[in-house]
Amino acid sequence: MSLEGVQGILKERGFSLDSSSGFGDCYKLDLGNGWLVSAYCSYMGNPLVAKVDKARYKDVDIQLQNMIGSSFICSTEQALEDNLPAIIATLKSNSDDDKILKCPKCLIRYLNSNPPSEAGKLKSYLSCSGMQVVGVDNKGSVCDGVSKTLPAVINY
Repeated sequence: MSLEGVQGILKERGFSLDSSSGFGDCYKLDLGNGWLVSAYCSYMGNPLVAKVDKARYKDVDIQLQNMIGSSFICSTEQALEDNLPAIIATLKSNSDDDKILKCPKCLIRYLNSNPPSEAGKLKSYLSCSGMQVVGVDNKGSVCDGVSKTLPAVINY
């Protein structure tokens, strides 16, 4: 995905560049309800061995600020263009009444997405931000709530 193409699509929908690093760029969109949407664009290549193409993105990961709730990943410019309006609408709807974003067990903390384990034992899931997972065991958890309502990751 070209940086120019992605940047154009995001800016057309109201996003602005928030920050950049050696790993990628982060764009933000204010939803007007106290919440921000974050669109993180990973550069192509491996920054750990200094082989990065900063003119191309691998994918765009769109979530509410602080990685709260579902993660929407677009891996082509066409997927981003086709799905961005619906993604923004979903995130706005979820954040307008943020009960759906809160842990179903403690009803206090927000849900964060957790990637699949390296061993492949666990799929992506949304868990209470008070949960600490080591391997497949909860270690020192304040709360071990997991959402069964929202998907953790949606790939386009």
